[in-house]
Amino acid sequence: MPDATHEPTAVMDGASEDTGSTSTELLRLAEAMAGVAQQAAVEGREPLDALVAATVERLPRATAATLTVLRSGRFRTEASTSEAATRADVLQYEVGSGPCVDAVLDDNVYVTGDVTRDERWQEWGVRANAETGVRSVLAYRLTLHDESGAIACLNVYSDEQDAFEERDLGTGLVLATHGSLLVTALLARDKAENLTKALATNREIGVAMGILMQKHRLTRESAFDVLRVASQDANRKLVDIASEVADTGILAISRWPTGVPDGGDGP
Repeated sequence: MPDATHEPTAVMDGASEDTGSTSTELLRLAEAMAGVAQQAAVEGREPLDALVAATVERLPRATAATLTVLRSGRFRTEASTSEAATRADVLQYEVGSGPCVDAVLDDNVYVTGDVTRDERWQEWGVRANAETGVRSVLAYRLTLHDESGAIACLNVYSDEQDAFEERDLGTGLVLATHGSLLVTALLARDKAENLTKALATNREIGVAMGILMQKHRLTRESAFDVLRVASQDANRKLVDIASEVADTGILAISRWPTGVPDGGDGP
């Protein structure tokens, strides 16, 4: 189909010449994908791999698919069906432009039937075709329902020219919708895991500070400085030093921080 930009809500308009057939097909696809997001909490990153694999399986002329996430100003390919597709993604990150990058930044759905002739991404298209063989692309920005600030995009690649038809746009939208739920679930899980780790880390550091404060009659600030200097000098994580102090009551330190009272044992 011609190169185009679609508003996300408009993709389904005229998605098929046979509305009834397409509706049934999309319903089956939705049913097949319904349980994927639920796997996120127990199967790590595997559901993302399942998503991109399903995308290739459901779009007949697709040769590869990837899932891109933009977080803290950095683009990263979180799942991919091939090294060539990952390279096509990375080229977009390097150039700073391409259907995936622009879909994320503009909140649109992008389709191109020939990347070598598409003036929107001329530099990327020529390089991507030469290095990976990609010719056609579909890129969907995913709508994430979380507060992480992350943005994601489902990218579909084909080595064929004009590979994607209107029917494929509708199928891709269903996949992108489930992908949105899936990535949201994974981000929520990661946030919970990070919070748990942070709480455990803070607990270890707090216990170690308490021991040092009691043993050496230090203030909170001084106790933390002692742990920080010990961490720097030993080239070890502060939490590891703190865990050792919490377990043994002993701090191995080569020098006492400037301005902190002598580190001799208290009474």
